[in-house]
Amino acid sequence: MIRVQQLIAKRGNFTLGPIDLDLGNSSYLTILGPSGSGKTLFLETCMGLVAPSDGQVWLDGQEVTKIAPERRHISYLPQDLALFPHLNVRENILFGARRRQLDMTRVESRLTSLLDLLALHSVIDRNDVATLSGGEKQRVALARALLPEPRLLFLDEPFSALDATIKRQLQVKLREINQQLGVTILHVTHDQEEAFMLGEQIAVVISGQLRQVGARDDIYYRPATLDVARFLRNQNIFDLTVQDVLPDGSLQLGDDLNLYAPGHAGAQRGQKLATGIRSEEVIVIRPNKPIGPELEDNLFHATVDDILVFGGTHTLCVKLHNSDVTVDVELPNCAMRDLGYSVGDTLRVCLRKRSLWTIPLDGSALSREDQNDQLR
Repeated sequence: MIRVQQLIAKRGNFTLGPIDLDLGNSSYLTILGPSGSGKTLFLETCMGLVAPSDGQVWLDGQEVTKIAPERRHISYLPQDLALFPHLNVRENILFGARRRQLDMTRVESRLTSLLDLLALHSVIDRNDVATLSGGEKQRVALARALLPEPRLLFLDEPFSALDATIKRQLQVKLREINQQLGVTILHVTHDQEEAFMLGEQIAVVISGQLRQVGARDDIYYRPATLDVARFLRNQNIFDLTVQDVLPDGSLQLGDDLNLYAPGHAGAQRGQKLATGIRSEEVIVIRPNKPIGPELEDNLFHATVDDILVFGGTHTLCVKLHNSDVTVDVELPNCAMRDLGYSVGDTLRVCLRKRSLWTIPLDGSALSREDQNDQLR
C-alpha cells in the first residue's frame, strides 16, 4: 500500500531519516515517539505536504514522490481538525467530496453509512459547528476524511485535546473503522497506551530516526535499542557481562547480578550487554507456593524499599539481597490487596528468563531474527 525508501526530510536544522518502511493494505500503523522526534514531519513528507530532500514514496506500486497531495487519493485528519466555522455540519463533511467533484449519488450513500458508523445523525443538521462537543467535532472531521473513500488515512495526534472518556470511545471507533472499511491508517501519537491499543504495527521514531518497527509484542517486550527501551519506560535495565553461552544458545550473565537470559546471535564470553525486564513481568513468588520449572532460574530474596501507587497498579521497589540492585515490580491492585506488602517486608521475586531482553552495549541494534529468537 505505502512504501518509503531512503526517505530524508529537513526542517530547519532538524533532519529526518533516512527511513525505509513498507506497509500493506488495510494495515494500521501507529508512529510513536517523544515530542520533537520527527513524527509529524514524517507524516507530512509521506503525504506530499513536505518535499523530501531524498528518497521515494510509493502508493499501490506507483511512485508519488513528486505528485501533489490532492492527486494521491489520501485523506488527512490534523490535530486541530480544521473544521470550517462558516459551514454547517453537513457541508463540512461534504467539503472534500465536493472539491474532488465526486459522484454525489455515491457520496450521499456513503454519507448515510458514515452517519451510522460514527453516530452523527443527531448533529448532521446542526448549523454551527461551534456548538458541537469535542467528541462530536472529532467524529465530524473523521467523517469528512473518510467520505471520499481514501486509500490511505493520515492521523496526526487526533485525540490529544480530548478528555479520557471521549478519547477511549473514539479510539475504539477507529479500530472499528479500520476493520469495517479496510482503510489503511498511519497514526502519529506520543501516547504509548493509544499506540499499543490501535496499532497492528508500531514504528518508534526517536531523534529523526526510525529505531524499530514491528508488531506490538516485538516492540513492547523486545526493544531493539536502549533508547527505545527507555522511551517505553523499561525501568529494570542492568549492564551485565556474558559469563557463558549455554548449549541451547541462552546466556549466563554476571557482574552486579547473576542472570540467565535468552541469547542472540554472535554473543561471546566477556561481551557487555544491557539486559532488562518490564516491571509487570517480574514474578512475585507467593509464600509456600510450588515453583514451576520456568521459574527455577533467576530467583532472588528481596526487601520492599518503597511502594508507589498509580491508580490501578502498585509498584514495589525491592532491593535484592546480597546486592545493590533495586528492581521495580508492578502489581495490579487486586494482587496487592491479597499480598498486603508493606515497606520493610521480605519476599521472593523471579526475573523470568523468557521475559528478559538483551541488547549489545556497543550501540548496535538487535536484528529482527534476534528479536524473534528472544520471543520464543
